[in-house]
Amino acid sequence: MRLTGDFEIGSSMLFQSLLPVFLYFAIGIALRVAGLADREHAPFIFRLVFYVTLPALAFQAISTAPLTSGATLLPIAGFGVDVICLFAAWLYLRGTEVTAAQAGAVVLGASITNMVFMFPFVIAILGPPAMSIAVLYDVGNAIFVATVAYLAALRFGAVDAGPVMQFVAKTLGSPLFIAVAAAMLVNLTGLQVPALVGAIASPLAAATSPLILIGLGVSFSVTRMRDALPLHVVLLRMLVGLLAGMLVATSLGLTGLAAVVVVASAAAPIGFNSLTLASIGRLDTEQAAAALSISVAVGLVTAPLLLVVLSRWSFP
Repeated sequence: MRLTGDFEIGSSMLFQSLLPVFLYFAIGIALRVAGLADREHAPFIFRLVFYVTLPALAFQAISTAPLTSGATLLPIAGFGVDVICLFAAWLYLRGTEVTAAQAGAVVLGASITNMVFMFPFVIAILGPPAMSIAVLYDVGNAIFVATVAYLAALRFGAVDAGPVMQFVAKTLGSPLFIAVAAAMLVNLTGLQVPALVGAIASPLAAATSPLILIGLGVSFSVTRMRDALPLHVVLLRMLVGLLAGMLVATSLGLTGLAAVVVVASAAAPIGFNSLTLASIGRLDTEQAAAALSISVAVGLVTAPLLLVVLSRWSFP
């Protein structure tokens, strides 16, 4: 890597960009402490983001982004990083005595990337152009979740894999996938988006980051974190992920803003889908929840730090 200074960020601007991020997170915690919300409300918030506001944001970001043939590399990067982390988790488990339910939770936690967590930081620090890169990267992560991760959950949990194709079809038909496809069509063909669509999508897109961070604050937990296994899962996801991101970005020849987003995203916390799939596979959900909470706490520090540091570098 070499220093470029293409994305220099002043300390004052950085503070102003990150202050709302931590404020929204604190609002979520305050709502729970005041008894106005509890952890059971968080899944609804995240479903609202996934099905409504995130597709609007993805459509806005990608439809106006300067796409090139290299954009197809971003989903490959997302899928590739997850596979590398899964392999690292498999190597770790070979020397560890755990139950099948614990092993499944380790694999899911180590390999699934939490791009929902990363989106607010990417927008706040790097701006809308970086958001289109992050969304395309997450397409690869989403495909991994719908295929490899889902099958892993069934295998470790000894659950019937019959409905897997239905699960894949449902994932590929999700609003986020549809929004990405529509945005790509608009971008590549130059179609004009009706003003009414923009008027509806804009406020929804703007609500994405606040809702995500408030949901994180509502769902955040510090319980059941004394076991060493969740901490090992966090290291596999975030530290190995960082190294995997560097390897993938370099191998695919990514440079500039694309390399920054890919490497930082590769080191993101554990994905929320790891807990969902652990439940579907009847794995160790308590361990999965503990690892997820630790990774989110760590990510609140490492995610903005990585984005700022990496934004000053590019890959030759």
